[in-house]
Amino acid sequence: MKNLTNPVILLATIAFAHFVNDWYSLLIPPALPLLKKAYGINYFQSGLLLSVPYFTSAILQSPIAHFSESHSKRKIVLIAGFLILSLSYIMFYFSNSYYSALFVTILLGIGLGTYHPQGMGILSTVFKEKKGMAIGINGTGGALGYFFAPIAMGYLLSKYGTESFLIVAIPGFVMAIAIALIIKIEEQPIKTKLSSTITKELLLLGFVAIVIPFYSRGIMSFLPSYFYAKGATILNANLKASVMLLAGMVAQPLGGLISDKFGRRKTISFSYILMGIFLILFIKSTSIIFLFFMGFFMSLSIPVRHAFAAEVGGDKVNTNIAVVFGMVMVASSIAPGVVGFLADHFGFGVAFGFNAAIAFFGGLLVWAIKKDNKS
Repeated sequence: MKNLTNPVILLATIAFAHFVNDWYSLLIPPALPLLKKAYGINYFQSGLLLSVPYFTSAILQSPIAHFSESHSKRKIVLIAGFLILSLSYIMFYFSNSYYSALFVTILLGIGLGTYHPQGMGILSTVFKEKKGMAIGINGTGGALGYFFAPIAMGYLLSKYGTESFLIVAIPGFVMAIAIALIIKIEEQPIKTKLSSTITKELLLLGFVAIVIPFYSRGIMSFLPSYFYAKGATILNANLKASVMLLAGMVAQPLGGLISDKFGRRKTISFSYILMGIFLILFIKSTSIIFLFFMGFFMSLSIPVRHAFAAEVGGDKVNTNIAVVFGMVMVASSIAPGVVGFLADHFGFGVAFGFNAAIAFFGGLLVWAIKKDNKS
């Protein structure tokens, strides 16, 4: 692939696309109370509106990435993804039943399955020697998207109700136009088979990577409940929980830079071990300082896994990233259920302690991956 866009402008555009994509991924949860009332559904059915997009995205990540590289369509797939996301939210507004809304979440999952492999694949190809740095800066866009999604959607819902779905469709169309106008790349098809991408090292990295969704989805899903059980008000509980998300804005660029200098395995292992240590300290004291460092070291490793995936699979960089990210998405779907089950039966101490144990395990498992960019 040959890049004809100024690298700084390219990175800024891809990072903003990351913001929009991850912002879209968290717009449904704030609307669940309205949807639950409108469709007369229970909490399980409400939960499916969140799980279906993740499962769909997880399944389609690799086939979409494989197609984009086989047919030189990275840019087209990126544009199509944002158009599909916008269309999904327009269709949400016009859905008049639960099952029609559930169908729309499948479409939403298709849209969410396009950005990460293509966006980070392009950055990995353009910033060959500094891919960790580039993906880390790009990660700040995603962190900001996650942070602002509930704030923005909460405000829109309070002011416009379900018409908010029409309003949030606008950024996707704008992003599609921006990508079409700004990103100029010349692509060559890569005709290797999908099976050649799925190496032992890549699958090992995928298992290492699933530690993170148990933190980001598993723990974050229940932090407000944890603080509430400790006596905090609902508002205060959610404000405290948000501290864990704030850390990602600083940590991701730093993690990418560190991994470029010291190696992917060392950075992941270091961050995972400290994640486990600070989680244990948090369980014992419930200090938001420890919570911040939990989020910091969790976020530190996120860009590193993508840069590492670009290096340990086959020739198709997008598809390498898609395989790992697909495994992460599957884990994101099941993590809240696992942590919730443990909390129901054994309490939050055991539920969160389980996450500390898998963090330590992941910190050791990463050393089984033989290939690294540094010795």
